[in-house]
Amino acid sequence: MRRLVVLIALLALALLGAWLWHWVARDPGYVLIALNGYSIETTLVVAIAAWLALWIVLWVLLLVLRFPLRYLDQRRKHQSRECLAGGLVALHEGRWRRAEKLLRRAARESQHRFPALLGAARAAQQRGDDANAEAMLAEAASEHDPLSVALLRARQHQRRGEFAAVTALFDAEPVAALPPRALEIYLHALTETGRAREAVALLPALRSSQVLEGTALEAREAQIIALALQQAIDSEALEALWSPLSRRQKAQARIVAAYARRALDCGETSRAIEAVEKALRTHWSPELIAVYSLLPRGGKRSPLKMAETWLADHPNDADLLIALGRLCRNEQLWGKAEDYLNRALSLGAKALAWEELGHIHAAQHQDARAREAYAQALAALRNERATTPVARSLRDRIAGEAVAESRSSMGLPQLSHDPDMLEHTPRD
Repeated sequence: MRRLVVLIALLALALLGAWLWHWVARDPGYVLIALNGYSIETTLVVAIAAWLALWIVLWVLLLVLRFPLRYLDQRRKHQSRECLAGGLVALHEGRWRRAEKLLRRAARESQHRFPALLGAARAAQQRGDDANAEAMLAEAASEHDPLSVALLRARQHQRRGEFAAVTALFDAEPVAALPPRALEIYLHALTETGRAREAVALLPALRSSQVLEGTALEAREAQIIALALQQAIDSEALEALWSPLSRRQKAQARIVAAYARRALDCGETSRAIEAVEKALRTHWSPELIAVYSLLPRGGKRSPLKMAETWLADHPNDADLLIALGRLCRNEQLWGKAEDYLNRALSLGAKALAWEELGHIHAAQHQDARAREAYAQALAALRNERATTPVARSLRDRIAGEAVAESRSSMGLPQLSHDPDMLEHTPRD
C-alpha cells in the first residue's frame, strides 16, 4: 500500500513537471536589468534559477562562517555538561571542593545554571562555608523556584538541629506548593518543635506526595501520630487525636503505647488499660507488654490477673514474664515476682530482668542480692560478664540452671529433648 502511494505521488510530480515545462517552453518570459549603462537580458526561467543559485551560495557561505562559532558553542555546552556530571559525582563521593569548583563552572551555562548553583551551594555547606553557600542560594533564588532553594536551606537547618528555622521557612507557604522532600522535612520539624498535632493534619499531603510509600510511610505516620499523642496537653486533646484514628492505626503498638502513657499521665487509667488490652488481642507486641506492666491496679480488675491469663498462650515469652514480675512487684508479691523473673532469665532475658530483680531485692532490704542483680544488669548492658562475689540463694541457683517450660497444644508440660540432658541420663 505504501509503495502504491509513493508511485502515485511520483507520477503526479512527473505530470506537474511536464505541464510546467510545456507552459514555460511556450513563453519563457523576458527579464531586463539596466544599471549605470550596463544591462542584463535573460529569460524569466534563467533569472529565477540564478536567484536560487545565489541564495544557495550565500547560505553555504553563512554556514561556513558560522561553523567556528557553532563549534565553540557546542564545545562550551559539552564542557558544561561534563562539569555538571563530574560535579554531581564528586558531590556524591564527598569531594566538596572539587564538586563546588566543577559545579560553579557548569553554572556558566544558562541551561545548567540553576541545578549547578544548588549543587555548588550544597558542597559549600558541607565544607562549612556558609557565607559562600548563602550567596549562591540567593543567586539561584533570583532565577528559579525559591521553594527549591528553601529546601536546601531547610536541609542545612535540619542537620544543625535548628528545627524552628525550618518551620519558619515553610509556615507561610501553601502545603500543595511544597516539594515532596520539603514536606517531609517540614513535618519532622513540626514534631521536633512541639507541633506534632499540626503535622497530623498534613499526613494526607504526605501520602499524596509519594515521597514515602509502603512500610516506610506507615512507620512515619505512626511516629508522627505517637508524638502528637505524647504532646497532648490534656485528656480532651488526647481523645480528640485518638478518636479519628482508623482501626488499623489504633492497633499499632507505637501509637497505642504513646496513647496509654499519656492517658496515664492525664489520670485516664481505664482508657489506657482498655486500649492496650484491645491492641494486644489483635497483635502481640513486646512494646505493649512493657507498657501494660506500668499500669496501676484499676478499679475493676488488676492488670496482673489479665496478664496471667496471657501466660497460657505465651508461656515462654520473656517480655511477658518480665512484665508479670514488674506487676507482682507493684503488688508486693515478692516470691511470685522472683519466680517470673527467674523464668525470664532462663529464656535469655538479660538487663531488664536483672534490673527488676534488683528492685525486688532492694524493696526487701536485701542489699547484697540487690547489688549483685544491678551488677548483672549493668554487665548485660555492656555485654560483659559480672563477677560480683555474692553467695546466691537456692532459688537463684535453680533459676540459673532452669530449662524453659514447653507445653503441648493441650497445655500439658513436655519433656525436654536437649541432647546434652539425654547424654547425662543414667542408663540401666
